[in-house]
Amino acid sequence: MSKDLLFEIGVEELPSTYVAPALDQMEREAAQGLAALRLPHGAIRSYGTPRRLTIAIEAVAERQSDLDEEAMGPATRVAFDAEGKPTRALIGFCAGKGVDPAAVRRVQTPKGEYVAVTVHHEGQPASSVLPAMLADVARRLTFPKRMRWLELDDAKAAGKANAGDFFARPVRWLLALLGDKELEVKAFRLTASHESFGHRFLAPSRVKVKRASDYAATLEKAHVIADHVRRRAMIEEQAAGQAARAGGRVVKDDELVDINTFMVEWPTVFTGGFDPHYLDLPREVIVTALREHQRFFAVERDDGDLLPSFLAVRNGDDRGIAQVIRGNEDVLIARLEDARFYWKTDLEKTPEQRVDDLSNVVWIEGLGSLREKAARLESLGEWLAARLAPDAAGAVRRAARLCKTDLLTEMIGSGKEYASLEGVMGGYYARQAGESDAVATAIAEHYRPRGPADALPASDAGAILSLADKLDHVAGSFVGGKVPSGSEDPYGVRRAGNGVVRILIEQQRPFDLRDASMESTRPLFAADPELPHGEIMKKLGEFWRGRVEAALDDRGVAYDARDAAMEARLRPAGATQARPGWIDPADALSRARTLSEFRADRRFEPLAILFKRVSNILTKNTETLPQTADRARLKEPVEKALSEALESARAATEPLWRERSYGAIIPALLELEAPIHAFFDGVLVNAEDRDLRLARLALLAEVRELFLRGWDLSRVVVEGERSA
Repeated sequence: MSKDLLFEIGVEELPSTYVAPALDQMEREAAQGLAALRLPHGAIRSYGTPRRLTIAIEAVAERQSDLDEEAMGPATRVAFDAEGKPTRALIGFCAGKGVDPAAVRRVQTPKGEYVAVTVHHEGQPASSVLPAMLADVARRLTFPKRMRWLELDDAKAAGKANAGDFFARPVRWLLALLGDKELEVKAFRLTASHESFGHRFLAPSRVKVKRASDYAATLEKAHVIADHVRRRAMIEEQAAGQAARAGGRVVKDDELVDINTFMVEWPTVFTGGFDPHYLDLPREVIVTALREHQRFFAVERDDGDLLPSFLAVRNGDDRGIAQVIRGNEDVLIARLEDARFYWKTDLEKTPEQRVDDLSNVVWIEGLGSLREKAARLESLGEWLAARLAPDAAGAVRRAARLCKTDLLTEMIGSGKEYASLEGVMGGYYARQAGESDAVATAIAEHYRPRGPADALPASDAGAILSLADKLDHVAGSFVGGKVPSGSEDPYGVRRAGNGVVRILIEQQRPFDLRDASMESTRPLFAADPELPHGEIMKKLGEFWRGRVEAALDDRGVAYDARDAAMEARLRPAGATQARPGWIDPADALSRARTLSEFRADRRFEPLAILFKRVSNILTKNTETLPQTADRARLKEPVEKALSEALESARAATEPLWRERSYGAIIPALLELEAPIHAFFDGVLVNAEDRDLRLARLALLAEVRELFLRGWDLSRVVVEGERSA
């Protein structure tokens, strides 16, 4: 037998961003709690509004399943005395388990003979074990910020550290039902009941939920759409209809839809308007004015131009809607007037006229001003352009000089809702001052990507300036001791590093992160020769390796293919030393994916096993090997065959390495499987003759080095290792 379970936490209005994560926690904690209680169940779903966090679980068993627990007791020599009678140790153990000492049995273990007993736990009714579990679910919810609230009867305890209750907002009621029966859940000095509450204004009285399965329908009668998925769909549908009636479409903003979804319980979308003369402001300014404080949606024509209209979501019905519209329009006009003032004031000075003022703004404490940062960006941007897009060098240099000047403007520097438009506004100001489109675009794009979902810079100059800005940010943070630690990253260093790797991978730009680290730290080291250069560079290398590893993981690369590619020893043209396989993110991803594609080849796994054998032999060797094998000493047919196959593979792959044609390289390497296998079968590598032994080891080292130009196959997990 089973019944549906319902648990609702009623609260004062929660911030919209708190609701969805809390529901995820509730679902996860409830599933774990039911499993621990041995209560089988059906689907778990959640309902969330600003005033309630709810989980509904189908078909929860009415009784726990029985459990037989095997409990190990003390050693036999401790459990029984010399006469074979139970000792106090055994009696105490049995009392704790609720069994008679006669029920124990002797068992042999690796540590000797012990006593053991089977303890039968009879399942309890779900109604008796669920309350404590649900109370724990409620108390264990975490939020970005929690508050403590005190009731009147807490007055005497107000000075005590633990007085009051902690939650995101005060908890006002609890509802808990198993089928149609109340569960006596006690938390926050409340006891759960059958009762919830309707909409705060449209139906503020108590609402009785007769049974768990009636929850959503009962609340809807009280003007609460508890299902946030349905509420979101209602908002989208109403908004689309309102926008069409205004002659346009909603400017897409999924995050804003989510915010509005968790701000209301009974959504009604309405249309407002503003004077068309505000449309001469930059589009982003208008959209931000609508969005940030008012949570309004912008409306655009099919050609992308904004309309002088907005959409808003009311938490209620359409009664008195005309007055609501007027009030919202008045608030919006004030916002747009502020924006117009900032815009006109900012245009009184050109970006060039603000450059020297950057000297008055500290970038990172101990690392100089924004003016000094701009100078570094000019130099680093020029260095990057020479390697990635020489034609963009002029635009990059000019944009680097001007890109931080919008931080001094009223629009951005005011600290109000438009601060998120840094860079974007800089592009507008540059255009208004007569800068080229390439320069203005680079300035507008240089903060991209701000996060994993943000668009990349579309222009070469924008991408290069973004790389320069982020590389300088990472280098400066490490030099200044602002290194991210654990989950803490207050300076956004990981975000900057991830942005660099995203640009390089998604735009397929060949690039050496180690060279970039050296170039980006060079002016900082020059300014302070006392810095521990070696230590900082080592930490930077570890940081970039971690960012590349995370990027490959995010793109679904298997961990062993990822490691095989990242642990390669690259040999770029002109390089005197091999470089680690992670330094070029786009190349590392390409090699990892290519390796994954060839795993189905029947020769691949035997070759990987042989490569592991080669690596193990060479790792164990303690002798200094010559650079190349002494071919004159390799007289056995299998030695000559492997040497010839190696030379053939080298000749076939050399131009392919330069072209990064990895899909053509692996087939050539796969041809080495048979001669390597024959070599191991035909000769003893560690021969007694030292010169012969070194020649054979050197030959194997040459084989390994050829593979290591793209992959360290010793990192690949083969079938036997998987099953192990």
